[in-house]
Amino acid sequence: MTAALVLLGYAGLLGLLGPRLVERARWTVASPKLAIATWFALAASFVLSLMLAGAAIMSPTEVLTGAVLDCLASMREHHGAIGGTVIAVLAAALTWAVPLRLAHASIAVARTAAAERSRLRRDLRSARRDRGLGAVVVASPRPAAYCIPGRGGLIAVTSGALQLLDRPQLDAVMAHERAHLAGRHHLLVALAQAGNRAFGWVPLFAPLPERIGHLVELAADDAAVRRASRRTLARSLLDVAAAQTP
Repeated sequence: MTAALVLLGYAGLLGLLGPRLVERARWTVASPKLAIATWFALAASFVLSLMLAGAAIMSPTEVLTGAVLDCLASMREHHGAIGGTVIAVLAAALTWAVPLRLAHASIAVARTAAAERSRLRRDLRSARRDRGLGAVVVASPRPAAYCIPGRGGLIAVTSGALQLLDRPQLDAVMAHERAHLAGRHHLLVALAQAGNRAFGWVPLFAPLPERIGHLVELAADDAAVRRASRRTLARSLLDVAAAQTP
């Protein structure tokens, strides 16, 4: 039981203080990939600690190898009728409900993302393809560029962006979007959304989608500057953002 309490205490501290430690760090902007790994390492450690705590509660009474009824009977024998039942339910919840909840949230997020990607691809079927740019052109005066993962990846750019940006700026924006596809950033964002959906009440998971979303943008910027200057990339992104502001 001591090991279980230690693990639960560790998970509690991690859930409460973990995000503060990362958000106060100054190196996250300069090393977005490392920051992403840190966030997910904290999240995985939290989930694993809960599962191990559940296993630690059950293992001293040798119920891991028994059936559910044997587990409950053994718990009652060691901790009394009420206490044994409560502890058995807690152990089962930590050991099984935690990963099942995360799996359920992951499936829900994956289905939503797949439906959204299918809708976007259907909308782009009639869009003009610019082979030189390597993207489909959407007729819209609003400057924008985005990528759609899956099936080799697809990048869309609006006619408004083509009118607003010069060729070096367009190349920088395209490099940014290609970096998203190559880095499979959509999977990182989806995983963050799943964690938030499953454990959004925990401070560690509440800001996770926003933080990961910001960090993957920084990571894509770092990749894009290998093809274009940082100044050109910054100028193009600022111009697009300014044009979208009402």
